[in-house]
Amino acid sequence: MRATLAVLAATSLVAAACQPSDLTTSGGGNNNKMTAQVLASDVSRPTGPAASTATVSGTVTFSGLTVELWDGQQWLAVTNGAAGSATINVGDGTAAATLVPASQIPAGDYTKARISATNAAVDLTVNGQGFSARLGNPTLGPFQIEKTVSVTANADGSRTFSIQFEMIRSVSLAAGANGPVVQFNGDLGGMSVPAATAPGSVIASDVSQPTDPSGARANVSGTATFTGLSVELWDGQQWLSVAHGSGSATFDVGNGSATATLVPVEAIPAGNYTKVRIGATDVVAQLTAVVNGQQFAAQVRPPAEPFVIEKDVTVTVNADGSRTFAVQLQMVRTVTIMADAVTGAPTLSVTGDINGM
Repeated sequence: MRATLAVLAATSLVAAACQPSDLTTSGGGNNNKMTAQVLASDVSRPTGPAASTATVSGTVTFSGLTVELWDGQQWLAVTNGAAGSATINVGDGTAAATLVPASQIPAGDYTKARISATNAAVDLTVNGQGFSARLGNPTLGPFQIEKTVSVTANADGSRTFSIQFEMIRSVSLAAGANGPVVQFNGDLGGMSVPAATAPGSVIASDVSQPTDPSGARANVSGTATFTGLSVELWDGQQWLSVAHGSGSATFDVGNGSATATLVPVEAIPAGNYTKVRIGATDVVAQLTAVVNGQQFAAQVRPPAEPFVIEKDVTVTVNADGSRTFAVQLQMVRTVTIMADAVTGAPTLSVTGDINGM
């Protein structure tokens, strides 16, 4: 899936310069010089969906770097873009990267900095509320960022010009044509990338339309309860466990519009899931059936435990980027009244996803 990325960040640029008394004069005022360096750091604190907090880590590496300072009348280029490069740690405001090493520049009252680059290599990991994504070394460019500069006089007579960028201000999860995507916005513009994980839930309903031995529709109602529930999803190569043997769920037999939650919303790795495997340490069906004009109430259990069934799954990508995995069960396909071999009492025999008596 093709990814376009949206990254926002906060970067600190720093320029150090000598005090006016330290300036080297070589004639007129326009020839006054001072030593200056430019540094950068990132202080991104991005928000996620519904103002939640998202954690972003990684780097942005600039190449073909040009740095200019604004003196109120014109931009002064302090690098020429030929060979400059710098790597910035996103979100780590204490780590500064050198954009321009100490050099002599014209003295001036600089208030802004403009950073241009022919390329930016982005390598970021984001973890939000139930989703994650990896922006694996895509490149952006050319681009330009302009920020206000604050000035601090250093003890050695130089000055430090500081600028804060926000490479990533916000991240959000959205539905994409091929699955959920994570969207980014910030100083580098808007980008999106396929989600590595996204919120997902697994639900089930029962669509049983059982028949009696003659093939006529049998009136069967009741519930089936799974305990010690485990749920796995098949991605074409392997089974992914999304519930681990401790859950429970109750289905209304034959009521296809009523769904039971097998797995509540949780972060599920992105993938093309086509099947679900449901296991349970115990399954009990409480059924009422009308067969041949006679009504029976029975408790039915499968003859073997643990209980395991496999079903096709349908996937819906919701507007918020989360996914719903839905499975349809047929717990009861046929019902038959049989006489117990020992007591002769009538017994309800069931076939379907649950086979038992």
